[in-house]
Amino acid sequence: MANSIVVSVTATAACLSVALLGAYFFARYKMPFGNLLWSAFLLLMLMPSVANIVPLFSVLKGLHLLNTLWALILIGTAFGLVFAIYVLRNFIEEIPKDLFEAAEIDGATHLRQITHVVIPMSGSILGTLAILTFLNTWNDFLMPLIVLRDPKLFTIGVGLIYLAREYVDDWGQTKAAFFVASLPLIVIFLFSMKFFIRGLSAGAVKG
Repeated sequence: MANSIVVSVTATAACLSVALLGAYFFARYKMPFGNLLWSAFLLLMLMPSVANIVPLFSVLKGLHLLNTLWALILIGTAFGLVFAIYVLRNFIEEIPKDLFEAAEIDGATHLRQITHVVIPMSGSILGTLAILTFLNTWNDFLMPLIVLRDPKLFTIGVGLIYLAREYVDDWGQTKAAFFVASLPLIVIFLFSMKFFIRGLSAGAVKG
């Protein structure tokens, strides 16, 4: 569980940080062939993650990241980026341009505009994306199974599978492990359900 928490929290924070920068760029700047670049970027949403396993494994092997938690953090960050940038870009475009212009007049840099304009107004969306990214990373089973070899580095999904195989007759221990693994997700939904619903409905109506 400690490995899963480290990977999920770090990947979620990295994903949202990079997604904010990317979404701000696509929303605020118009450049030649910008629509073509955005369309090519959206094509990544149509690619199934399973199709990237072999090249991704080769890249991680070349970077000497196999059997490390850093590999899972990078994968979790990259897998959540496309959807996060897509959602944030549409939301940032709805923010009144007067706010950005006023910030520029006051001498605010792009980074300050993100921290003082975008983030305060995108709190509900960022919270929703954080929950979704955390859940996807926490529940990921295939990539940890492929990347990790050391049992001390196993995340919760892989650890439960090996536990079930080793103690297949001890259903009490196995079911208790599954319940404990689901506790963080239950806690997240109990304390963030209203926030999650608010974020989903924030982008439902324009204007």
